Amino acid sequence: MAVRRALGGLIRAVVLALLSGQGDARAQELRFPLACELWRDCWIVRYPDSDPSPAARDPFGGLRTAEGHAALDIAVADLAAVARGVEVRAVADGVVVAVRDGEPDVDVRVRGREAVAGRECGNGVRILHPSGLESRYCHLRRGSVMVREGDRVTAGALLGLVGLSGRTSFPHLELSLMRDARPVDPFRERAIRWPAGLDMRRYPLVVITGLGVAAGPIEGAGLRQGFYAFARLAPTAPALVGWVRGFWWQKGDRVRFQLHGPKGRVFDRIITVARDRAFGWFYVGEERPGQPWPEGVYRLVVTVRRGERSLDLQGGILVAGPR
Repeated sequence: MAVRRALGGLIRAVVLALLSGQGDARAQELRFPLACELWRDCWIVRYPDSDPSPAARDPFGGLRTAEGHAALDIAVADLAAVARGVEVRAVADGVVVAVRDGEPDVDVRVRGREAVAGRECGNGVRILHPSGLESRYCHLRRGSVMVREGDRVTAGALLGLVGLSGRTSFPHLELSLMRDARPVDPFRERAIRWPAGLDMRRYPLVVITGLGVAAGPIEGAGLRQGFYAFARLAPTAPALVGWVRGFWWQKGDRVRFQLHGPKGRVFDRIITVARDRAFGWFYVGEERPGQPWPEGVYRLVVTVRRGERSLDLQGGILVAGPR
């Protein structure tokens, strides 16, 4: 182990020597690490834990973290998005110092934690930057890693695709920053700068990652696969069900579902969240009343209320006959 640490330190020193003269030894400008639109089709769902005590707190004083969590977790909608491919990109210029590929994309609740022991990151890439900062990209899709150890990369270079490898139960990129083998909080480190106009500090009431209308009850497996992202349903659909999913629900949140069709309101119902949930989904619906649903556009409005605060979201579908 001592030999491995010494060798790692030597490699790091050599890489930093090669990178010397390419920028300030401490200051570091970072790019967003995913090719997606933040808060529309990808979401920051967990921040680093900034509280040294057992009471975990994120950098903004909230609870969107976990005890000892040292990374930034950026989720994509579902496995359908993973299949389409969401690109992971280097946050800054640097040299690739470690790579892993070949780990399967399997929910850790299915595979078991023992199976990923020592490989919790899954498929990943680690880059050393001229400032001495290191960035690590975890949970990449198997077979998608595009770089090799020793490659020099520029900011924005394609590294791989978001996946479900390693110790994770949902598709996301885990971005970790380190200096001298110690975690760095990208929101509390003054030397780190994100692009101007990038809203990394947005703090919505609930991080909503999807809503829509389906033809029947919603199941977690179907949500993870992206089965309920319908834009069109048949008039003979057995039911019209409004659904919403997201992160950081709190006990007592009131979720109101309103579905309006071409001939008026289909339903207007409120459910109350029974317990705190880091991730959850909720739905209400109405069975088809004998005759087919009227054809036309249906508009779903979901309102989340927590005390005096509220969050309004909208979605819609087209109910239409055969093309």
